[in-house]
Amino acid sequence: MGVLCGGRSSEHSISILSGMSLLAAIDRDRYEPIPIGITQEGKWVYLEGLTSRLAIVDGKLPVIPADAPAVTINSEGFFAGGKNLSIDLIFPVLHGPFGEDGTIQGLLEIFDIPYVGAGVLASAIGMDKAICKRLFIEAGIPTVEFDLFLWEEWRNYKSEITSRLKQEFSLPIFVKPSRAGSSNGITKVKTWGELDAAVTLAKDFDEKILVEAFAPGRELECGILGERASRVGEIKVLGEHEFYDFEAKYLDDSTELIVPAKIPSEIESEIQQLALDAFALIDGKGIARVDFFLTDAGEVIVNELNTMPGFTATSMYPRLWDATGVSYREVITELIEMSRR
Repeated sequence: MGVLCGGRSSEHSISILSGMSLLAAIDRDRYEPIPIGITQEGKWVYLEGLTSRLAIVDGKLPVIPADAPAVTINSEGFFAGGKNLSIDLIFPVLHGPFGEDGTIQGLLEIFDIPYVGAGVLASAIGMDKAICKRLFIEAGIPTVEFDLFLWEEWRNYKSEITSRLKQEFSLPIFVKPSRAGSSNGITKVKTWGELDAAVTLAKDFDEKILVEAFAPGRELECGILGERASRVGEIKVLGEHEFYDFEAKYLDDSTELIVPAKIPSEIESEIQQLALDAFALIDGKGIARVDFFLTDAGEVIVNELNTMPGFTATSMYPRLWDATGVSYREVITELIEMSRR
């Protein structure tokens, strides 16, 4: 079984941490994991004997070494150094574009290699926040109000788009890339003078720019494993962070994860059902984390759906399942086994 991590997206290092955590926790009495990395330039490499280098050192995030032995793939399998690695399944622990968006899934489909997680369509939909939200609205699943435009449209019609946004939204608003993860490229805009810089930052990650209404309240998350929903957890951002941004998620201790969340049982049940509904709507498979807002007015709103959530032992997804009575190792085993069926 191959464990695939790294990749060309801005979440390259987070994917490595997820992959290394999976390798440390997997049941080696049942599986022989083979570590494969994708460099930031897109080269596939064999990581056997190199995984000890792939950790956070002195605050620096890890990257896949480009000088590792190259891996090639064809109709006969995965090869490194002229040797067939005998991989019968891939666990793609890839976050963001070129991994979580259906591209890797499509490649594996072409070579008829089974893999863990969502298929091509569900992965592509889950990666594109705007498309996902449109489907939610069509299905009657509550989500925040939003607007969408392309970077090229912004360059040519900035004043017109700004006027439209001023009519549609009250401040603050969130400006974000439609197809990115780990909160990369997101800005909480509190004055209209900040809008242009926020759009410019977002376009560094995606040409599709998403603007969302602010939903004051609590941030809650629910995990999906097969056809089951986990207990619900809450994210509390501490310190000076305006929201659950990249630094709050990965680089400092300014986030508190409360699992299970201290919410009424009827609210938890509503969130669990909405998570399952959203997962089924995009034709999800295996794994997902669905993120919610519980507004100050008591309304439950779906924010987004992640088809390959952060997967380190301390990430929210494993913690949600641990609180539900399923250990990290058991989650890994279940995902592998359901992918073999």
